[in-house]
Amino acid sequence: MTDTSPHPPGLVSDEEAEIITDPDTDLDEHSELRERLRTRLTETVHDFSVLYPTMPAEDLAAVFANDDPVSIRTGTQDGLALLVLGMLVGDDMIEMRLRDAIQNAGLSYGEEINVTLEFRRGPLPTLEQFAAQLDDEGLTEQTWPLFEYFLHQPETDSEELEHIASKLDIDVRPDEKAEIDTAMTAFERPPQTVITAVSVTDASDDDLDPDR
Repeated sequence: MTDTSPHPPGLVSDEEAEIITDPDTDLDEHSELRERLRTRLTETVHDFSVLYPTMPAEDLAAVFANDDPVSIRTGTQDGLALLVLGMLVGDDMIEMRLRDAIQNAGLSYGEEINVTLEFRRGPLPTLEQFAAQLDDEGLTEQTWPLFEYFLHQPETDSEELEHIASKLDIDVRPDEKAEIDTAMTAFERPPQTVITAVSVTDASDDDLDPDR
């Protein structure tokens, strides 16, 4: 397969996406593809410095307020996660970068945004520690991401996972977990938990519907 354009539609062409998401693909055997993707991603990161100060508001609206909000919101969160992951790998100042980015975007939108970020970084808990945290603290903002992380780890103990799932009112059978493990073979990391629709009401926190 030849790459006739430095930027095919999106960073990844349909043919390339099929290769890298195929569970039978060994990416170690596709060094040229990986090099192309690295090059395109590097170029795209530099492109952000061109598009951010110049892209008209109506063009941004056409992208981010279009008729397919779920996939755009999911892709936006995945994009942010990829950039943060890159900053972690690059030992960058994540808190400062995020704060400044949000404040600058707010100014571009005609708003003043006061950003407070608090990161508590540390090693991942074990499955047993996660279960104990769930018993002690109940549901937290970390519950679903951690649950999905353990759900997609081949070494996760099924009985302990079922115990945790029961506390979350989720029914995950061993055969379902096996299917997930098989489907996730091609991926370097599990997908994210993504909240795609949030509404703000005047009701108290106890009255908010998490599905809205």
